[in-house]
Amino acid sequence: MTDRFAIVLARHPAVMGAEGLCYGQRDVALADGWERMADGLRTVMQGVGCRILFSSPARRCQMVAERVARFMNLELKVDSRLREISFGEWEGRPWSHISRAALDAWAADVSDFTPPGGESGRDLHVRVRHFWTEMQQYGQSCAVLTHGGPLRLMQGMVHGMPGSLLAPSPPMGSVRVIEQGPPGLRTGQPGSHIPSQLPLHQERLRFGRQSVVAQTGTL
Repeated sequence: MTDRFAIVLARHPAVMGAEGLCYGQRDVALADGWERMADGLRTVMQGVGCRILFSSPARRCQMVAERVARFMNLELKVDSRLREISFGEWEGRPWSHISRAALDAWAADVSDFTPPGGESGRDLHVRVRHFWTEMQQYGQSCAVLTHGGPLRLMQGMVHGMPGSLLAPSPPMGSVRVIEQGPPGLRTGQPGSHIPSQLPLHQERLRFGRQSVVAQTGTL
């Protein structure tokens, strides 16, 4: 294990044909131009020296991951723990067709409420926590390509907290770089850097310096 490494957290690109739809783990198509996000993610990963890419098995993630892994010739690990939360029988239905009472019950207890045939927020947290702990043990720069639900939780885990499904969801196509290690140490290969102009949203966070730099591109 090294004393410094980077974690790149990425959400899949925008999807199409799913506006107003509850889709959860259901496969939906990526919108045109998704390759641009994939290439931007590759640039970020190269900048911090990533050699492993973890991906949700959903096609909207795996298509991106396969493109990145192929161009970088790196190890791709598809992990079912990175799936979006399951909404069970709700999936494939418009949100407007789900009863107001059920949605209110979910909002009142996002941790323990379980949609019919789905999973609870607590179930999601358990599998994401298991993944996060295992991924940290690698101790080397890696990238994680997943969904809004898991990323909401990981945003808290970054700071040693449980994370919350009520936290703001990172935008589709967004990338967050977390540099871990003693202050003043750089992550990646000698001379590596994260380019200042990328075709996607990028956020860089360094622990120990109390600084955050965010950039928004053209996705």
